[in-house]
Amino acid sequence: MRTYLEPRWEASGGSLLFLAEGGPLLIGPETGRWDRVMLVRQKSVQDFIAFASNRDYLAGLGHRIAAVADSRLLPLVPHSVEA
Repeated sequence: MRTYLEPRWEASGGSLLFLAEGGPLLIGPETGRWDRVMLVRQKSVQDFIAFASNRDYLAGLGHRIAAVADSRLLPLVPHSVEA
């Protein structure tokens, strides 16, 4: 399933790696719940800022904000995993 954001991520050098429906937390507050989780790879913080400031992305931002009660953005830096 492609999202409306994927062409914009791809244009900025990013890609959607994972998209899943959520539910109640296994570990965490009993009232905690995630509806959807997305994992996106971007080449750099600068490329992400370019994506997030794109005019087409910003035009649809109001719909995204209206569709979610809450959201989180967690930048991650990969580490190699050695066996």
